[in-house]
Order: sequence, then C-alpha cells, then structure tokens
Amino acid sequence: MISVKLRNLRLQDKEAVIAMLGDPQVMRFLGPRRALAEDEADAWFENSLTNPARFAVANADTDEFIGFCGIKQIDGVPDFGYFIRSEFWGNGIAAEACELAVERLSSEIDLETVQVFIADDNLASQRVAQKLGWQATHNGSKDGEYGRYYRITR
Repeated sequence: MISVKLRNLRLQDKEAVIAMLGDPQVMRFLGPRRALAEDEADAWFENSLTNPARFAVANADTDEFIGFCGIKQIDGVPDFGYFIRSEFWGNGIAAEACELAVERLSSEIDLETVQVFIADDNLASQRVAQKLGWQATHNGSKDGEYGRYYRITR
C-alpha cells in the first residue's frame, strides 16, 4: 500500500500533471468532462503553480506526484474535490488524501460551508464518501451531470 502526503505543487510535477489532465478516464468527471489538449493542460499547470488551490498529493516515500485534493473556490463556493492519476486508482489513496486534507483544512475553514458533488456515474468517489462517512444531503446537478451533494463529516 502506498502512503501519501500533501504538499505544494512543484515545477518537477509538470510532466505527470499534464499526462493526468490528458487522461480521459481522470477527466471524465472534471472540468470540461474531456481530456485537455497539451496547451490547455500546460496553461492549467502554470495557473495552478502561481495560484495554488488544492494540495498536491504525493507518495510519502518517493515524493512522486499522484494527484490533487482539497478545496478550490468555484463561483464563490468552497468546493472540495480530488483527482488521482489513473495508474494509482484502487489503492485507497483518494480516501487517505481526503482524510489528510480535511484534517488540515478543518482549522482554516468551516467544513459545513464546503460543497462536495459526486456524479451518479462516479461510483468510485461514492465509495470514498461512504468510507469516510460523509453524508449525502440532497440530489442535484452540476455541469450538466446529475448526482448528490455531500457534507464532510469527521
């Protein structure tokens, strides 16, 4: 099992981030719901480097970039989310990263104000929310997809 840590995004993460943003599996439930072209991914990376929002998730032993987790302001609402490189899926990394991020953020933000949306088709993220004990509060839609909004519980 891979143990993870949260850290700031670094320039040496660029190749892995651009590859992740170009992966249709990863991008299925994110942003434009499609893989980003290399120039789009490059611009996304540069923006994230200069305007950090979510934490970078890295292998605790090797420091290898694995994904992102945390809160980003979207239309004035704190939105909790994560995305993990597809080659690391199925290892419990998302749940571990979410626990670390919630622990770190709980002293900085009122978690009651944080929105978590999980699409009906995103079964893996539904399992993460269940594992963490997050409560579904209501059904809704976001970016044209139907799903549920969750409340972070600790």
